[in-house]
Amino acid sequence: MNTRLTKEDQAMIKEAKGNKVSGPIYNEDGLRLLKVLGNPEYLEVKNGVKAICDEACLGLDNLHDVVLPASVTDLGTRAFESCIKLFKITMPGVDYIGIESFAHCENLKEIALPKTLGKIRKAAFADCKALEEINIPSHLEIIDMYAFRNSGLKSLNFVISEDSKCWIFYNAFASCKHLESVYLNKNVKIMEFENPSLTGLIGETGLIGEINATMLIGCTSLEKIIVPKNKYNHYPDFNIQGYESAQFETRDFNSLVTPKE
Repeated sequence: MNTRLTKEDQAMIKEAKGNKVSGPIYNEDGLRLLKVLGNPEYLEVKNGVKAICDEACLGLDNLHDVVLPASVTDLGTRAFESCIKLFKITMPGVDYIGIESFAHCENLKEIALPKTLGKIRKAAFADCKALEEINIPSHLEIIDMYAFRNSGLKSLNFVISEDSKCWIFYNAFASCKHLESVYLNKNVKIMEFENPSLTGLIGETGLIGEINATMLIGCTSLEKIIVPKNKYNHYPDFNIQGYESAQFETRDFNSLVTPKE
C-alpha cells in the first residue's frame, strides 16, 4: 500500500495540529496511519490499518513501545526514524520495511521479524546499536544497501527456504563492529552493486555477483563466515578477493568455512 502522503493527507494533519489533537491520525478510510501527534510513550495502532506512512512517527523521542496489528503490511520511509527511546516493536504481519524506517533508533532491542517479511530497504536499521540479534525469516527476499549498517548485531544466521532466494546488497551489514559470525545457506545471493535497481534485477543474466567482503566492510570483530558454495557464490574468489583485501585490513578474521552443498 502507498505510504506517501497526499495533499489531502497533509491537509488532515494540518487541521489536526490546528485543533491541538494528540495521538494517531488516520486517513478517511482508516487504512493508513498518517501521523502521530504529541510525544507518546506507547503506541498501539488500531486493527485494520494496512500502512504506516512516511515519517509518521519520525523523531518521537519519548516513544518506547509500539504494537502494530497483523493487518499492517507496509512501513514507510523513515516511519520510526530517530525514535531514540524506542525499545520494542511488535509487527506480526509486516511485508515491507521502508528506507530508514528504524534508522538511528539507538535503543531498539526487541523486534521479531515476521514470517511475512519480504523486503528490508536501504538503511532500515542503520545505527540501531542496541540491536544485538535478529531472526531471519525463511522467505525473506531482499536486504537492501546499508540495511543494518553500524548496528549492534553479534551473529547472523540465514537459512532461506528451498523455494525462496534472498538477495543481500552492498554494505548491508557494514560496520557492525560486534559481529563475530555469519552463516549463509545456499539460497542467499550477494549483490555487489552500490546503486542497484531492484526493479527487473532478479533473474537477469550477468547481474549476479560473487560473494565478497562488501556486505561486511568494517566488521572488525568478524571471526567466521560459513557459506555453502553454489553457482552464484564462487570460491576461492572470496578467499582471495574478500578477506585478504583492503576491505578487511583492520579486522581480526580467523576462518572461512565453505561446507559442501
